[in-house]
Amino acid sequence: MEELMNYKNLYNKIENLDIKGVGEKTIAALKNLGINTIMDLIYFFPRTYEDRSNIKKIGEIRSEEYVVVIGRIVSIENRKTKTRKTMTAARITDGTGMLDLVWFQMPYLKKSLQIGEEYVFIGNVKRGYNFQIVGPEYRKYSGKLSEEIKPVYSSNRNLSQNGLRKIIRDTIKKYIPYIEENIPCEILQEYKLMGRKEAILKIHLPKNLREIEEAKNRMAVEELLILELGILSKRFQLDADNTSKYKLNDDRHMVKKYLNSLGFELTRAQKKVITEIYKDLAGGKIVNRLIQGDVGSGKTIVAVLMLLYLVENSYQGVIMAPTEILAVQHYLSVADDLAELGVRVEILTGSIKGKKREKLLSEIREGVIDIVVGTHALIEDHVEFHKLGLIVVDEQHRFGVEQRKKLRDKGEISNLLVMSATPIPRSLALSIYGDLDVSIIDELPPGRTPIKTKWIESDNDLEKAYDFIEKQLVKGRQAYIVAPLIEESEKMAVTSATELYEEMVRRFPEFEIGLLHGRIKNPEKEETMSKFKKNKLQILVSTTVIEVGVNVPNATIMMITNANRFGLAGLHQLRGRVGRGEHKSYCFLIAKTDNDISKSRLKVMESTTDGFLIAEEDLKLRKPGEIFGTRQSGMSDLKFVDIVHDVKTIKLVRDISIEYLKKYRGEIRENTLRMDIVEKFKVDEIK
Repeated sequence: MEELMNYKNLYNKIENLDIKGVGEKTIAALKNLGINTIMDLIYFFPRTYEDRSNIKKIGEIRSEEYVVVIGRIVSIENRKTKTRKTMTAARITDGTGMLDLVWFQMPYLKKSLQIGEEYVFIGNVKRGYNFQIVGPEYRKYSGKLSEEIKPVYSSNRNLSQNGLRKIIRDTIKKYIPYIEENIPCEILQEYKLMGRKEAILKIHLPKNLREIEEAKNRMAVEELLILELGILSKRFQLDADNTSKYKLNDDRHMVKKYLNSLGFELTRAQKKVITEIYKDLAGGKIVNRLIQGDVGSGKTIVAVLMLLYLVENSYQGVIMAPTEILAVQHYLSVADDLAELGVRVEILTGSIKGKKREKLLSEIREGVIDIVVGTHALIEDHVEFHKLGLIVVDEQHRFGVEQRKKLRDKGEISNLLVMSATPIPRSLALSIYGDLDVSIIDELPPGRTPIKTKWIESDNDLEKAYDFIEKQLVKGRQAYIVAPLIEESEKMAVTSATELYEEMVRRFPEFEIGLLHGRIKNPEKEETMSKFKKNKLQILVSTTVIEVGVNVPNATIMMITNANRFGLAGLHQLRGRVGRGEHKSYCFLIAKTDNDISKSRLKVMESTTDGFLIAEEDLKLRKPGEIFGTRQSGMSDLKFVDIVHDVKTIKLVRDISIEYLKKYRGEIRENTLRMDIVEKFKVDEIK
């Protein structure tokens, strides 16, 4: 127990660090690096290493090589640059060639480095007029040279590399005895993993590159294990608490009637997902499932069918959307259809006030309303349900774990379907949403034609695109034109939606044009979208509020201005608003950019409409925390795992975690491991 108390103290605030020479200023500098506890400091691992074993003769060195060179100074002088900075320039030789050395704002070096003396210089070689090293480390040559590997840490102006190295070295020396193993013994032995203390020492104080890799492999398993067990243990607890909590009458008359009214047959993939959900419900199991599929794959119809099934069996349902405009879209698309079946659907958003809101809340509480569509307003404390049975969360990645939980707590049974139109490779989805079962709708409804995409860089090509759009409008088609901002920005040279609207009115005077953005009031939004859907507007100028949810089969043109300002996932979502009808559809990406990542994104968009392939590329180009909102699950702060390339390891550790929880009935038996999970997920306790 004493060992555990000592271990727990490692999670004390960094202000409690008992290291000689570390005062308030240093503590502030450490906190600026995100180091808030002693454990954070121990786990503040190097971002790279300097391999000082690469001792080279000057005649052997190559450009972009990190080297250790012994040389005699033949000249040294201080000069002024064009910006009036002091530059110290030295030249050295070792008999095999000459090497230039440059330092900035260090004029004292002219006196401390003596001509004719031999020194050791360490740094990265660049090719200029001659080979040179900018800002090399140096020390006087004593006749001996120790081959070493130096850790390089992320730092700031208040902490030098050497200062940070010393603090971390002293911290490890003092606190490493308190570190306890957190990987269960059977896992360590089966996968022949290095011990925790040894791994920490070898990452911070390595003797060679090979042992760094071994230590990193162990740490990758550790951080994935903490992540997966933290996510999966919640699921095990949920299943244990809710097994066979309810039984449905299995009435399906309304479901069959609704299916017959659709006028088309569901795809094989949609039927498969419905069967998976139905099996959970029929067995009295709490549904906890992610439905993911490409834009236009028909996720919403699956969700509506399951809501209808629960309503028919005496429960209420909820659809929660991240924005008011998407909530309105869901409401408009299902309210009329379901009203014909005697199902009452209402919308609840932040903009509904006064007596109308009070009446809605009362009817939800009394069970008069069957399905409520809404935004974050649904999770407010005064929203109470009569008998909530199924929650559908759209655009899952925009909601945090706590928001989902708040809504689930309002239900008599906590069945949850979360939908994501951002395709994620299956094995990755299992990890990011580890507490959810994963269903994939991997085919589009029949009759969909591929969308032709063109990246437009020149004004000449832009004029041709406008001419093409006009021809499509004359044929009776419709167009979306998207801008990244609502209003003109002084900071960004991008076209705003209001500017774009005015330009389109001038350019296409014979057509009706609408404007849509987040600041427009709800009734006006509804009216604009309704007009566009009925082809009373031929062009809809919009911000990204139409990224998800809008379904207008007659719209065949998507033009995205300043397309370089969007990520791949966003571009793919916007493009998915067209190609929903029988007519061929087109997407124009307007962008002038020199940025290599932006160019790569635009080329990917031109080359494929496969959402899963685009998701893979997006993962390569962006940080994982940016793409799927994965910070809620901890994927974005993994130090040793690359979520694109380490899929096998992620899957393996997930399987190990499931086996462990099955074996111990959801209990985490190692005290240290349990403490690490509690600290990572910032919860009071886990089983």
